[in-house]
Amino acid sequence: MRKATSMPAPEGGGTAVDTIPQDDRRAAVVAALDTVLDPELDEPVTTMGFIEAIDLGEASVEITFRLPTFWCSANFAFLMASDMRCAVEQLPFIETASVRLVDHFAAGKINRGVEAGLGFAAIFSGEAETDLDEIRQAFRERAFLGRQDRLLELLAARIGVDATLAMTVADLVACSRHEEADVRGAATRYFAMRRHEGAASAEAPAFVTLAGVAVAPAGYAAHRRMIRSVRAAAAANAELCRIYLAARRSHPVPGCGPEHRQDGGDDD
Repeated sequence: MRKATSMPAPEGGGTAVDTIPQDDRRAAVVAALDTVLDPELDEPVTTMGFIEAIDLGEASVEITFRLPTFWCSANFAFLMASDMRCAVEQLPFIETASVRLVDHFAAGKINRGVEAGLGFAAIFSGEAETDLDEIRQAFRERAFLGRQDRLLELLAARIGVDATLAMTVADLVACSRHEEADVRGAATRYFAMRRHEGAASAEAPAFVTLAGVAVAPAGYAAHRRMIRSVRAAAAANAELCRIYLAARRSHPVPGCGPEHRQDGGDDD
């Protein structure tokens, strides 16, 4: 889709796009795609290996992606396609962005819908039974718990359960600068979601339930058992996705590689 604004020309003639090396533009596109997460697995689409090709023009980009199986959920596929387009459209040197899903049963509908800026319900009129906002929220909650569990695991082993649960949002910010890379990374990822889950002040508790209630030492063991099961399921699904994707790449389907330009899948 084409953005309404254009880039100003730099001094000395030419265009702003001309001043950005191709390798830098490609790196910026990849960095933008790094922010797009598989809604179920809470992992970047780049890390999962879903991106098949990035085709850069002078002021355009086409992203080709492929999911682990032909029957991956259409709503997940739509969410990722839509999020990818939104992410790369934020880049100042991109005027036209398109995203193509290949080798998927609903690729035709999804590609046309995302290109036209339609919502999921409009694309799958009469077929969609679940509101995408509800799906997003459900998976945000799972991601929140999974990230929380990882940080609880690291901190409780270092400073103990009581001290960990006494932490505030301000302490989370401090943890995002921790000397240990694993703690620093886990704190940064968790804080990115905690600040959107009712963290009104620096004094708010760092670790809360989905209902916004501070996790207390007395309920810590039960809380960890619950969220560990969520995290374990996500990890198992991620590993299956990688196995399926590797299998697909070792047995490519004719006509579905990144060098091809047809949508494939359902064209109804």
